[in-house]
Order: sequence, then structure tokens, then C-alpha cells
Amino acid sequence: MTFRESLRARRRRRAKARRRRALRSYYEEAPLWLPPHPTFRQFRVAVPRGDARLTFLKIDDRVRNEAVLRRWLVRLAPEHVYFTTSRWLDPQRLGPREYRGRKAGYRVAHNILLGQELYFDIDAPGEFDLAKADAERVLDCLRREGLEDLRLVYSGNKGFHIHAYDFEEKFLPRLPADPRRREAAVQGARKDLVTRIVEAGIGIDVDVTMDPRRILRLPGTVHGATLNICEFVDPLRLGSFRPRRIPQ
Repeated sequence: MTFRESLRARRRRRAKARRRRALRSYYEEAPLWLPPHPTFRQFRVAVPRGDARLTFLKIDDRVRNEAVLRRWLVRLAPEHVYFTTSRWLDPQRLGPREYRGRKAGYRVAHNILLGQELYFDIDAPGEFDLAKADAERVLDCLRREGLEDLRLVYSGNKGFHIHAYDFEEKFLPRLPADPRRREAAVQGARKDLVTRIVEAGIGIDVDVTMDPRRILRLPGTVHGATLNICEFVDPLRLGSFRPRRIPQ
């Protein structure tokens, strides 16, 4: 290694150390948020390893309250923090869908879906104002559908997320008794709504809304690529919203 390469490597190590100190300091004091029924969700984090790559880990614990979550975040100082958009009977052992033959996943007992709210991921890379406009259009569409318990979240990067907490009680009051039919029922209950939004030309990530096994960034945490805070936004103040970045 040449002197110049060695100098660059030292600078990278120092920058990484500053970044981890900044994340750890933020999580020691930051107000944290948990989704409804957090003990039935899996929480995942992305942490840096020796090289530039990130390793994804699940929090191997029932996250019952903010204190449990904070303990893990301070310990790991993760670059990214996610939660499962669905609730599961045994979230820590949640695995892939079952397939026949060599690709068989975990047993059905570990994958019993208990329920799911409605979530949207809205991105418009390079056009933040367009992402704001699309978020407002999705909110308007959901209100016309009779949904009222809505939350708007800045993703920490290029767009917004929308949480609809009363979707389940209004559109999916009862899941099938057979666990193998539940995921299809959840997808079917939102298909028409998602189709209308997509046909209106609104830029959403359809998989996040339709797939019960997707994960979403946890509000109150930091987006590791930008160091911006993923946070709730007042829809009435969306036009003037500007991202907040943690200090280094």
C-alpha cells in the first residue's frame, strides 16, 4: 500500500468512526416510535462491517417498548432500521414463503399472519417536490375511501411513506382461519385501491403496499446514506417541510 492509499484508508476509518459516534449519540437521546403491536413484528437493522458493505441483522428480541429498542440501537449504531409492515405470530422466526421441493421455507407455524395495516412508499428520485405532490394525492385518495387514521412520514431520503392504521378494521375485519390463505386475503383486500392509485399516475412502490412480508423504515431513525431523520410530517405543512440531518 502506498503512502497516499494508506492516508485515504485512515481518513475513511476516521470518517466511519465519526459517523458511528454520531448515530450512537443520536439514539441515546432521540424520541423513538414503535408501530402498533410491536411485539408481533420483526425489526431489522443494517450495520457496517470491515469493508464498505452493510450486513442486515434482525433484532433477536421482542421489542416491547422504546427502552428495548433504544438498547439495541445504541449498542449497534445501525445505518438503517426497519420493521415488518405485518404482524406475525412468531416474528423472530419469520422466514420466506413456503415453496415445494428444495426451496421449502420455514414451517407454516412460524409464518402465521396476524394482520397488517396499509402502507405506501412514494419516491420521485431527484424531484422532491413531485414526491410531495404524490404524497398529497395518495392522502386525498385514501380519505375519499373513508380512511381517517393516516400518518405521513418523510423517508429520510427521496420520498415519503404513508401509514393507514384504520384500513384493517374497515376493509379487512376478519382474516381466514386457514393461515395459508391469509396473505392472499390481505393482498386481495387492497388490490383495487392500489390499482386506482397506479392508474392515476402516482409513483408508489406497489410491492411495499401489496406484499405482507415487506419491511419499511422506522420513523424516528436515521437514513444512513443521507444522515437525515425519518420522521412524521404534518400534511398541512408538507409544502414547507425540509429534511433534518443529524450533526456529526
